[in-house]
Amino acid sequence: MQFLLRVARAGQVPVKLRLEASNLEQACRSAEQQGYAVLRSQEYAANRFYVGTSKFPLLLFCHELKSLLDAGLTLSQCIQTLSKKESRPEVKTVLDTISESLNNGLSLSGAVEELPQHFPSLFIASIRACEKTGNVEDGLQRFSLYLEQIDVLRKRIISSSIYPAVVLASGALVLAFLLGFVVPKFSRIYEGRNMHLSTASEWLLWSGKMVDQHGLLISLALLTIISITFFYAMQAGVRANLMKILIRLPYIGMRIRIYQLSRLYRTLGMLFRSGIPMITAFDMVNELLGQTLQANVAEARKMISEGKPLSEAMDKCQLTTSVSLQLFQVGERSGQLETMMERAACFHEEEMFRWIDTFTKLFEPLLMAAIGLVIGLIVLLMYLPIFELASGIE
Repeated sequence: MQFLLRVARAGQVPVKLRLEASNLEQACRSAEQQGYAVLRSQEYAANRFYVGTSKFPLLLFCHELKSLLDAGLTLSQCIQTLSKKESRPEVKTVLDTISESLNNGLSLSGAVEELPQHFPSLFIASIRACEKTGNVEDGLQRFSLYLEQIDVLRKRIISSSIYPAVVLASGALVLAFLLGFVVPKFSRIYEGRNMHLSTASEWLLWSGKMVDQHGLLISLALLTIISITFFYAMQAGVRANLMKILIRLPYIGMRIRIYQLSRLYRTLGMLFRSGIPMITAFDMVNELLGQTLQANVAEARKMISEGKPLSEAMDKCQLTTSVSLQLFQVGERSGQLETMMERAACFHEEEMFRWIDTFTKLFEPLLMAAIGLVIGLIVLLMYLPIFELASGIE
């Protein structure tokens, strides 16, 4: 089981730590052994702390709040204004809660910290760092830009998969129609006739006969299998095991790793630019990563805390590519590490964009050809006995 703990070290801001343990008590002991003081603990809910899963429109909130602050309104007036114009009850409740916390003397970071289901720790830390310099607008702009940039690749992958998904669904419907309606008709036509059928045709017509006689039972079985598959696919442990399998694949695994590294670089760059200490940034970034990289990040954090340069630590922990390593070394020498982190993220995101475009251009026609081949084969096997009968009459 996985547990989420809110922990802190002396002189550092509280962070969230996700641990694998058999029970909550063991998770707390594990955190304490790492030098943390446990402030709050609970069982981890899958996907809860990804910035896109909450119903609260965090990106829109950042844009609107920054615009109102730039217009000269106080922070409390901004939140009250946003609450008055909001028509969605769940969003209005969040804004009213923030407004009440501000009126009770809390800062913006303190107010949103009480709503972890809507505001990720990255946002809280970014705002808290900017509050020290009195420039909350800068923190809002930086985090909104981070949300837009980190979500571009995910949206690109989703948009590229829409057309293949539609083609695959259409092909599945056509196949279901052939096997569920057309093939049973042909099986009844051929039934009882002394006709020579190929083995493939016999299997096809037998399947049509089974669908005709037990269609409801087969449909319920398929629906049950799909439901069970979907249920297990939603489990964090199953997805983690599937990711471990995918990342071991020769070509796909490398692309998944580059995608995860680009998110890591983008997040670290944003945190460094916000003024978050390096060790704290490595603690915070772990909750956004898959389990495949969490151990590497933890080891890199340990090496950095022992005095190793960031580029050397990340390279030894297999968290760099040949390009990013060079950029990090330049950043360390020039004192612009956050800039080089962002450049490394941009480089690898562009690399992923090119790969997605190439893969899509190759995969779509191959998918259509495969579906067409399967449908054509079914039709051919249905009509083949008729063709053979017609040739025998001649």
